[in-house]
Amino acid sequence: MFRSFDVAVSGLRVHQNYIDVTGNNIANVNSDGFKGSRALFEDTLTALARGTNMQPTPQPNGAVNAAMVGLGARTYGVRGDFAQGAFKISNIVTDLGISGEGYFSLQGADGPVYTRNGNFTFDAGGTLRAGDGKAVLGLNDRPIRVPQGVTAPPSLTINQRGQVVSVDPQGVSTVLGTIKLARFANNVGLERVGDSEFRQTAASGAPITGASGQNGLGGLVSGVTEASNVDLGAELSNLIMAQRGFSANAKVMTTTDELVDRVNQMR
Repeated sequence: MFRSFDVAVSGLRVHQNYIDVTGNNIANVNSDGFKGSRALFEDTLTALARGTNMQPTPQPNGAVNAAMVGLGARTYGVRGDFAQGAFKISNIVTDLGISGEGYFSLQGADGPVYTRNGNFTFDAGGTLRAGDGKAVLGLNDRPIRVPQGVTAPPSLTINQRGQVVSVDPQGVSTVLGTIKLARFANNVGLERVGDSEFRQTAASGAPITGASGQNGLGGLVSGVTEASNVDLGAELSNLIMAQRGFSANAKVMTTTDELVDRVNQMR
C-alpha cells in the first residue's frame, strides 16, 4: 500500500517538470529566435511481484513472463524543437533571418555562441551587435564593423550572401565584411545558455561554418526577424494535460492516505 505513495510522488515530480517546460515555452512565445522544448518521460524500474517459480503460466516456446509492478515515472530528458519559426517583417536593414539551416555566430565571453535571433543593431563605434551586446562575427572571426555614419540605407545594405556593403554618394559599393553562419550535425546536442543562444558541446559536434548558401547553410534575409517556433495552442493543450496528470497523482496520494487511515482504525 505504501508503495503507491512513492509512485504518486514520482508522478507529481515529472508533471511538475512538464508544467515547468510548458510554462517556459509559453513565456517565450514572443521571444525572437526562441526554440521550444518538450519534456520526455519514462517508467522507472519495476518490482517483481510474482516470479517464474510460482506456478507460472506456460507461454509459447516455453517463455514465461513474470508479474511486475511499476514504481512510477521519471524525466528522461528535455529535448529542443529546432523547427524554423515564421519571419516577421521589420524593413530594418540590420534585422536578419536565416531561411534554412544555420545560426549567427556571436562573440561570447568564453568562446562563440550561436543564435537564430537576428535582431541586430550598430553601436556608436560601428560594431554590429546582438540585443545582449555580443558582437556579430564575420568570416574572419572578427566582429563586423562599419565606418561611423554608415549604418543605414541607402549608404549600407546587407545582401543574401551576408555581405555588409557600403555605398558612397557616387554609387560605388564596398564590401566591409561577410556575416558568418554555422550549423551543427546534431542540433539537439546544443547547450542552451539563455538569450535565445546556444553553445556547442561534444554531442552537437563542431560547427560547420561559412557564408550563407555555402556548406549546407541557409540563405540570409535582410529586413526580417525569426519569431519563436512555439505553437501557443499546442502548449496550452500540454498545460491542461500536465495539470490533469498532476491532479490525478495528487488524488492517488489522497486515496492512499485514506486507506492507511482506515487500516489504523481497525480493531
